[in-house]
Amino acid sequence: MKHLLPIVWCLILTIIAPVINATTMLSNDNYKIMVISDPHLLAPSLYDDGNAAHQLEKSDMKMVIQSDYIMHSLVDEIIKAKPQLMLISGDLTFNGERASHERLAEHLQRLQEAGVRTLVIPGNHDVMCPYSKQYKGDEPAVVPNVTSEEFAALYHDFGYSSDSQRDPNSLSYTCEPIPGILILGIDSNIYATSRDNEVKYHTDGAVKQETLEWIRHQLSQAQKSGKRVIAMMHHHLVEHIDGEAKLLPNYIAANHNEVAQVLREGGVKVVFTGHLHITDAATIDGITNVSTGSASTYPIAMRTVTIDSQLTTMSIETRIFDSIDLVELGSAKIKNSAPALASIISRRMWPRMESTLKQYEPLLAEQGIDTSRLPRNANDITALITKHLREPLTQSLMAVSRGGEDPAQAQVIVEAIKQGIKDMMTEIFGDGGESVATFLLANLMPRVEPTLRSALEDINQVGTSTQSTTHDHKLTIKL
Repeated sequence: MKHLLPIVWCLILTIIAPVINATTMLSNDNYKIMVISDPHLLAPSLYDDGNAAHQLEKSDMKMVIQSDYIMHSLVDEIIKAKPQLMLISGDLTFNGERASHERLAEHLQRLQEAGVRTLVIPGNHDVMCPYSKQYKGDEPAVVPNVTSEEFAALYHDFGYSSDSQRDPNSLSYTCEPIPGILILGIDSNIYATSRDNEVKYHTDGAVKQETLEWIRHQLSQAQKSGKRVIAMMHHHLVEHIDGEAKLLPNYIAANHNEVAQVLREGGVKVVFTGHLHITDAATIDGITNVSTGSASTYPIAMRTVTIDSQLTTMSIETRIFDSIDLVELGSAKIKNSAPALASIISRRMWPRMESTLKQYEPLLAEQGIDTSRLPRNANDITALITKHLREPLTQSLMAVSRGGEDPAQAQVIVEAIKQGIKDMMTEIFGDGGESVATFLLANLMPRVEPTLRSALEDINQVGTSTQSTTHDHKLTIKL
């Protein structure tokens, strides 16, 4: 019998070795997740080669006409990468056209068939959007959009199936596509409402109180079962630029601090978002908000998320798709958008500026400074900004859109802004412009520069004890 033991052990090892090896391989395997946002797809069936489509092409910063081609190319790349999971954080369609949703679902079905589970969440453009149109012939024409119920039905296989836990008060849900990893999709949209035949459309967002209670319960259950939670929503959860809640209130959830606290208490460390079309990451009070730029806007970006087999660490790499042959078109659209941005800035600045000018104009006149060329309306301000600040505005847009900003480049942009202001003051005040510019920069830049640094140097809460820097393109997060 003693002589048979080695033979028995050999037989046992022969039988169980494959099982041991398979278990070891499984435990050593990392999990891969791909993330994109804001594809803004317009179905090819909704446009032709007519004037309406040409006008759309000229007027929109997004590569709308090319969006279907871009999505097809991204799907090809994702299939090659073989992730277990793909996430899309909203604005799936251009303006919520039903045909565009149906077309996007076809792209996502191709991913599913290749073994890539795909989950989506709606953006402000996706549900009950009053601007759903086709662009055929000379003029755009209204086409059907989708309701919340129709959205969930169209994306049944992409987050809204029976294996998800649905929030009864929104399009939020949870599901577990990878064992031990719970995806929390948060619906942060405020949908269009109609009153007295006038549609109120919202680009801003907030999470309903009922949904917050539902999220608390879901996170509590996840903590009890030891699951890691990854959240995604459309609107920002933390400020990516200091003062974003005041400067760009439509891009961050109105109750973002409350939502962040709920997620923080529930053990969430990371949330993926979109909406602002910037490739940026910001960490505030233990939560990292990874915002991915639009898949229809320069530069086309995608995140690759790798989670170790023990579910303790997430590393994020970012790929900019220069290989998709649309870099020249996309960058040109960004550059051409500077006048529109100048107009937006002017309209926001003008009410306060008009009051200030009325206050200081008599004082300037007393100093012998000619005030006849002072701007008299927002259009005058737009013209001045476009003339003197267009280049640094363009460079700022390009840098923030791409992410991973270079501090040296940021300083060049800041100096160009200062010089542009000096030139602007010279045009307005002639020989007195230099002294006005000196006064203006001495009083203005200390208030503006922290915001510029935050935007251009990946710094959050500039100058405070909690100042932090989060790299936009490559980062590691402890789960």
